[in-house]
Amino acid sequence: MIDEEGSEFEFADGLEAAEDFVSDASPGTDDESGGTSAGALAVTEAVAATEVVPVDPVAAGEVTRYSKIQTRRARELLSRLYATRRAARFYPVEHPAVGEGILAILESVALYHAEGVDVQLGFFEGEIVLGEQLLTEESLQFDQLVRDMAALDIGSIYIYRGVAEDEMRRVIKILALDSAEIEQAGGLETLSRTMGLNRVVLGALRVVERVGEDSGTGGEEIQLSYNGAVSLMREIERLMKSNKQVGSSKVKGVVRSLVDNVLANRYAMLQLTGLKNHDEYTFYHSANVAILSLALGSSISNDYRFLSSLGVGALLHDLGKMGLDNEILNKPGALNPDEWANVRLHPVHGAQMVSVLPGVDKASIVTILEHHMRFDGAGYPTRVPPRRQHLTSRIVAVADSYDAMTSRRSYSAARVQDEAMSLLAKSAGSSLDPVLVRLFIRLMGVYPPRSVVRMSGGEVAVVMSPSGSDPTRPVIRVIASPGGDFIEPAEIDLMSQPQMSISGCIDPRLLNIDVDSYFV
Repeated sequence: MIDEEGSEFEFADGLEAAEDFVSDASPGTDDESGGTSAGALAVTEAVAATEVVPVDPVAAGEVTRYSKIQTRRARELLSRLYATRRAARFYPVEHPAVGEGILAILESVALYHAEGVDVQLGFFEGEIVLGEQLLTEESLQFDQLVRDMAALDIGSIYIYRGVAEDEMRRVIKILALDSAEIEQAGGLETLSRTMGLNRVVLGALRVVERVGEDSGTGGEEIQLSYNGAVSLMREIERLMKSNKQVGSSKVKGVVRSLVDNVLANRYAMLQLTGLKNHDEYTFYHSANVAILSLALGSSISNDYRFLSSLGVGALLHDLGKMGLDNEILNKPGALNPDEWANVRLHPVHGAQMVSVLPGVDKASIVTILEHHMRFDGAGYPTRVPPRRQHLTSRIVAVADSYDAMTSRRSYSAARVQDEAMSLLAKSAGSSLDPVLVRLFIRLMGVYPPRSVVRMSGGEVAVVMSPSGSDPTRPVIRVIASPGGDFIEPAEIDLMSQPQMSISGCIDPRLLNIDVDSYFV
């Protein structure tokens, strides 16, 4: 977590992107994005002046942060691991084809070890990570390897310095087994111990529990956490009008509450993100984006400092908009060039404001600066030279897009949830990270919580939560008959009712349905 002394979970690539964004600009000149280099320079200076106590993740026994070169190198290692495992499925591990593969793996691993880092590969929820870095392209390219590891209940492979050829041969022998053979041998941990693994650790698959209403975190506490985030945004706006700033301890306290509740009861928190308020859009939008971002982020890592940093950036991502005139924010028609230029400045202004808060780490500031830069680099502010958005910025971009699409604005109607999901999918690879979009749809389901849906039999139901691995078959509560008569709600898990299916989402206002009443 981010403590009051300002220790941080620094994201080097994200910070580098922020600094490079301003380093080549001349002070006082405007860039094409509508942002001023002088303003951006202030962000960099404030970031550099932030008092932090850097954390050595290797020394602390935590997740390793890899350089860009080391991250790119993972593709070759994964390719060799996949090919060697396949060979070992057909030949004994003593066969030359397997032996050559083992030597190739060790060759790839040795490059990391020579640079003083161990290899930390993770496999979960259909994705591959190296340390804390989500491997977007590799997750797609080695999809079969991810499925193979899941079938063996293997969630991570850590290869430490000092590993020898003989031990790697034993690792491949384990990986070549099927799940029944591993279970028969007493499970992964017992088998690893029996095989004498010392410098390689095969970790069990981490299953994210879908917690119900009866979890340790009560509904009242969850609602208080959400209300606290909305109230904080109201207070920040009030203070800004008096040229004052909110205390960083208050921001971090609110974010801690959000992180705790998302980790304890993710799906109950996600249900709250359906709350909308047209008159206080910015406040509710900020709270919703924070929860959506934390839910998505926690499907990648449960590291508390990572989530705290993500939460601060997500909650304050639109802080720069609070300085804009309401006439611009609430304009029903298209913005003129000057108005649009002002809007495009809000990430820089927001990053400037947060950069002066003591104890806020650099990754949060980078997230605010980058959340509109787009996955393909075509957004704003312009990056010089072009660089990829940081992971936390990409997470917030997905959450921001979804909540904006499902909210009523002065210039657009709210979209129903399945339409918003479809539009997210169409944006994957251009404005949004395709792997994160896929994770988000898997997290929320095609029909997210609070969706009102028409069933194939004509009934009307409210979606309560995702269920199982099929994003099209959530837990629902049937509230109306095919004839339109309201009935006593009946909760049904569609995973256990194959004869039932959802036809699509409907606008609850058309049927005068109070969705909130089903989540009391």
